[in-house]
Amino acid sequence: LGDRIGRLVGAAPGQTLVADSISVDLFKLLAVALALRPGRRTVLSTRENFPTDLYVAEGLGGLLGDERCRLRTVPLAEVSPESLATLVDDDVAVVMLTQVDFRTGARLDLEAITRVVQARGALVLWDLAHSAGAFPVALDAAGADMAVGCGYKFLGGGPGAPAFVYLAERHHQAAQQPIAGWMGHA
Repeated sequence: LGDRIGRLVGAAPGQTLVADSISVDLFKLLAVALALRPGRRTVLSTRENFPTDLYVAEGLGGLLGDERCRLRTVPLAEVSPESLATLVDDDVAVVMLTQVDFRTGARLDLEAITRVVQARGALVLWDLAHSAGAFPVALDAAGADMAVGCGYKFLGGGPGAPAFVYLAERHHQAAQQPIAGWMGHA
């Protein structure tokens, strides 16, 4: 199933899995991102991001403590490739963005933003809940690091459908599953 969804979001086989809820998957990827960027502790996002995404980042910060994880938000209007070149400082581990704003339908430039954030040494975590299945997404072509999405909106799964998680193959060896258990120790 993950590879089938992978085709919809422009991901090569073996990078997309169907598992858990979008919130659990987001928690896992934020934890992975922080571990992949030791010495950096900031999760940068927008104030207008989907509230649950912000709650998950705040919860992880509460669990790990401010010295290991803190959420910093900026207005969505300030998010552009040009502004991110300044906003992403040496403390930003991951930039967590929703590709399509659920209130306005505004669409962020996945490829340009990914390129700028990575040039500053941080990772990008994309929430595709409002884009996967609505229009073509090209994660691999954009050089994306990680993404989450839900199966219950534009993928037609309905209430209770599981979510999906994407992690670029280049991160597979270094990433460790932060929640081990029946469905995810490897």
